[in-house]
Amino acid sequence: MSTSTSKLYEYSLLFLIILTGTILRFWDYGNIPFMHDELSALSRLEFSNFRDLIREGVMLGDTHPAGVQVFLYYWTGLVGTSEPMVKLPFIISGIASIWISYLVGRLWFDKTTGFLAATCVSSLQFFVMYSQIARPYVSGLLVTLLMVYMWSLYFFKKRKTIYLILYIICGAMATYNHHFSLLFTAIVGISGLFIVKKENVISYFLAGLAIFILYIPHLNIFFSQLSQGGIGGEGGWLSKPESTFIFQFLHWTFHFSIWAWATLAAVILYMIFFKGDLVAFDIAKKKRRLLLTWFLLPIIIGFAYSIFVNPIIQYSMLIFSTPYLFILLFSYHKKLPHLQNVFLVLLLLLANILTLVYGRNYYDIFYKQPYEETFKLALLANDNQDVFLIDDCIPYYHEYYFNKYDKRVPYFTKRNANIDLAGFETVVANIEESTVVVEALTGEQLQIIQSYFPYQVGYENGFTYEIYTFSKNKPIDGIVIERNLIAQNDFQNEIGNWRDFHHLVEYDSLNNIHQCRMSSSDEWGPFISFSLNDIATGGLGIIDVELEMMMPDTIKKALIVASITEEKETLFWKATNFESYNPKPGEWKKIFLSVDFQTALNRRKDLSDLVLNIHVWNTAKTELIIKNINIYKKTGNSVRYSLFNQV
Repeated sequence: MSTSTSKLYEYSLLFLIILTGTILRFWDYGNIPFMHDELSALSRLEFSNFRDLIREGVMLGDTHPAGVQVFLYYWTGLVGTSEPMVKLPFIISGIASIWISYLVGRLWFDKTTGFLAATCVSSLQFFVMYSQIARPYVSGLLVTLLMVYMWSLYFFKKRKTIYLILYIICGAMATYNHHFSLLFTAIVGISGLFIVKKENVISYFLAGLAIFILYIPHLNIFFSQLSQGGIGGEGGWLSKPESTFIFQFLHWTFHFSIWAWATLAAVILYMIFFKGDLVAFDIAKKKRRLLLTWFLLPIIIGFAYSIFVNPIIQYSMLIFSTPYLFILLFSYHKKLPHLQNVFLVLLLLLANILTLVYGRNYYDIFYKQPYEETFKLALLANDNQDVFLIDDCIPYYHEYYFNKYDKRVPYFTKRNANIDLAGFETVVANIEESTVVVEALTGEQLQIIQSYFPYQVGYENGFTYEIYTFSKNKPIDGIVIERNLIAQNDFQNEIGNWRDFHHLVEYDSLNNIHQCRMSSSDEWGPFISFSLNDIATGGLGIIDVELEMMMPDTIKKALIVASITEEKETLFWKATNFESYNPKPGEWKKIFLSVDFQTALNRRKDLSDLVLNIHVWNTAKTELIIKNINIYKKTGNSVRYSLFNQV
């Protein structure tokens, strides 16, 4: 095959791979919403000078290096803060990363390796999604790939000074991007010391020193963030990783799909067992050891830091090192004809795209983010009736979407309000509007709202969110979303498997009701249990407990308790203290408790032998009167964790 024909083949196949990645990243471009982290970053750009940006927006308000925040500060100053314009440089970075991953794979081994590695970067959710998020992930992927490419040209091509200079520039950019891209830069730099020739040791060492010197202005920020409790992630809300973290990560990377895994295996096996001898590469063993080290070390270090210091490791942090796993996997192969390469690329693209779009439901799930959906729903509903919004947003988010849609609604945010349940109920009781739209509330807060706005007329859910719409008035069309009553006790009639406590039941002739009266000698009140297999199919479902009570005298501690047990072991325990609702002596008051099984059981699906117990615990042994208890079941959110877990 002539050189010109070979080049045409190379450029055409690479163009196809890049074009596919471009389409996946720009799909429905104008409707890609912001995630929480992006809005948080934008809210930390509201400064009039660079000094305040660094001090307030990075050192005190962030856990990442300053690079991307500084870039966003100047970029949004030029183009504004609309989603398409903010995301554009990151999407372009993701597309460029496809090309550079090909160049690295080709340089280390050959075109076949480069094509297939680039195909994975082009079409897997890991790289598509983070290309669409304006945070320091895909930007770090691009600069670390460029750094490795320059490093590779220096070691595997020719030891030109220009390669070292470009390596220094890209390495320095990586250190300012993310703490894990900094870590990866250090790993690459140190690994070079094991292969550099004696005559180049000084120049290579000086290159590493230059990267460090360029990072010195950032050291103050680094140590400031470190002193606040963690670096590299959103330390403080993350839990320690499970021992199977790396396997969960790989399973997620390949879309939790047997088809994606099988296609990957088929491609690798085909390349190995194709007729002919394995392609021999210079110092192949050393290269493969480097690639494996580059992939594994960030995982090992991040995992160890998360276990012994502070939980930080997330899938996003591994984006800088994962391309080298693909280069490693596709480095074992026979010399393949051009058509075979095309076939393997198309097969891999097809499997990844189908499992991304249909298996992962990526565009349906990712393109619905909680803030965008909440504000759209509230502002749309406000066209037909008076709407009040209750959420958990900082004021910047409200102003962003009010300005975006050029509409406003009255709202209350519980963010930073330090409000208890009694205070929250006071807020709800004073709402004058006929309809409320709510998001990011606890189950108990939702029940408080429903006690004042009894008709649930709307419900939407998605990744990390559930949005409820409640009304004071029954809708004209009569369509109301009802909770399923699974147990009830008004001490005259009962539904459910209640334990016998008839000795506590009395008849109040004045009010013509039966009631449960607990005295100072009664510690345990009404009790009921459920098999979780009967009420929580697939580990999903929410239980709402509503109890109406009165204490004749000053309130003392009493609880509604919910626990989940397996044989004699308690897996989950939660209680609501009556005091939290500030009941007044002598007045009936509703007390609420809510349990979301998905959260309570940490997404466990095998519910065999699990039992839910609900009971009243009169811990202070005070006089307590209960009028009724209602227990409802609601549908759970099956896609709440879907971006990072199996759908």
